[in-house]
Amino acid sequence: MQRNLLFSLMIWLLEVILVASFVSDRWTREIQATEDRMLIAYFDAKKEAEIRHTAQHWFDQLFVRTGMRESVYRYFIPTERERQMSKGFEDVGRNDLFPFIQSRLDVLWDTVYQMIKRFVMACAWLPFLAVVILPFAVDGLIRRKVSQTNFDYPSPMAHRYSLYVMLGALYLLLMGLTLPFPVPPQSMPIGIFIVAWAMNTLLANTQKRV
Repeated sequence: MQRNLLFSLMIWLLEVILVASFVSDRWTREIQATEDRMLIAYFDAKKEAEIRHTAQHWFDQLFVRTGMRESVYRYFIPTERERQMSKGFEDVGRNDLFPFIQSRLDVLWDTVYQMIKRFVMACAWLPFLAVVILPFAVDGLIRRKVSQTNFDYPSPMAHRYSLYVMLGALYLLLMGLTLPFPVPPQSMPIGIFIVAWAMNTLLANTQKRV
């Protein structure tokens, strides 16, 4: 399990690196604009503005006010003062290499911001999560309790694969934070229903205890 978890995290980090390396900054801005329109259409302009404001506040608190974003740019891109101090190399990479590096860093930070915004949008569904998960969990426990009073046996296969479905759905939601294309807001409630159904099956087929 730990090996699979580590492998999954490595795939997610690889996705972030590939997005930062090959996706254009224009495409990331189009993704943000498309998702903004989706949020306005699904919720309303007020809720979209609230999510955007919260995401920007978190991003500023974590990366802008701490100086992390500026430090990353300065680490890879020399300032004009540093250029003038490098005699004979003042114009090296000025018009090709460093603009390319800056565009890649722009995409990286846009991806980080979009990831935070999608996470904030997911948090907006937390009340819905509690409403859906609770009845599914209670129903699964009741089904398990009923099976303990008769000759029904829980299915180890159903138990195992429902766990896989839960982990897979949660992993896809994690991957969705950094996908290089618009993610509709409806994906979160769909994921919640899948997790709730898998949890119901998992609890109902938990092995009996003597």
